Amino acid sequence: MKLKGKTAIVTGAAQGIGKAIALKLAEEGANLAVMDLNEARLSDTVYELTQKGTKAKAYTVDMRNVEQIRTSYQAVGEDFESVDIAVHAAGVAIIQHMWETTEKDWDFVMDVNAKAVYFCVQQAAQQMKKFGGGRIINLASIAGKSPTADNAIYSASKAAVISISKSAATAFANDGIKVNAICPGFVHTAMWDLIDQERARIHNQQEGEAIEKILGRIPLKRKAELEEVAGLVSYLSSPEADYITGQSINICGGLVMD
Repeated sequence: MKLKGKTAIVTGAAQGIGKAIALKLAEEGANLAVMDLNEARLSDTVYELTQKGTKAKAYTVDMRNVEQIRTSYQAVGEDFESVDIAVHAAGVAIIQHMWETTEKDWDFVMDVNAKAVYFCVQQAAQQMKKFGGGRIINLASIAGKSPTADNAIYSASKAAVISISKSAATAFANDGIKVNAICPGFVHTAMWDLIDQERARIHNQQEGEAIEKILGRIPLKRKAELEEVAGLVSYLSSPEADYITGQSINICGGLVMD
């Protein structure tokens, strides 16, 4: 229970990686403020957290709306009387040829994946300053380091997350706030099923083929488990990681090695 008594915010907690992170932090003793736009699934997350004996509360937030982010983070500070950990896992992806991209596509992905992270980091840091410091962990991706042609906007947004994390680590170091990014590779979530379907469409291949191809490129020859990604977040949130800040840590089975 190395996080006992700590309060953690997790965005994108209705499903997938975000939900797995919330459950892991609860196992380590943290109280959870979970955020997502999907109110019904977010309620399911809160139910599972409370069944573990965790204090948990849901905040329905559209991550494209900076004012909603600001008021939600302020509400967490008031409701829990501390903000110690903030994990920003909300994200979206569009798979397409670059010539198909519209301004609307660009704005949607960048607003959720990059702009929202920037302002979530800002608001988390403001709350953490009141309580003597904290940990911010932003979900980037190996796509931010090694992009492919059919996920150009997503890759750009995740490169932005890595850059934002480095800037914030420098900006808030004197306030006792450590900021890191983690860069997952292939984690088989609903988002990856969508990526596989879209790659089948634009590359004229069978569904499942994109997943087989990426598995073939991974030195460890398997996907990451949700629990492994959540475990890395748990470590970065813990006292053992007190000297780690400004890093973008790959968790990809060796698919990217820098």
